[in-house]
Amino acid sequence: MNTGLKITAFAAALAATFGAAYAVGSAVEPVVAESGRTGHEAEEKDGTDAHQGHAGQESGR
Repeated sequence: MNTGLKITAFAAALAATFGAAYAVGSAVEPVVAESGRTGHEAEEKDGTDAHQGHAGQESGR
């Protein structure tokens, strides 16, 4: 079996694997329900600030 045929067979098998995984993922419902809040929206509503950084360090350095 020459190299070109091996690479083509590998690429076809890889595409079929990802295609099957995509099909199964589309058919199955998500495991975790979405909360609707992401990133900065969640911080603002919770009253927390995730961007405090290193609280003990001086700023301006």
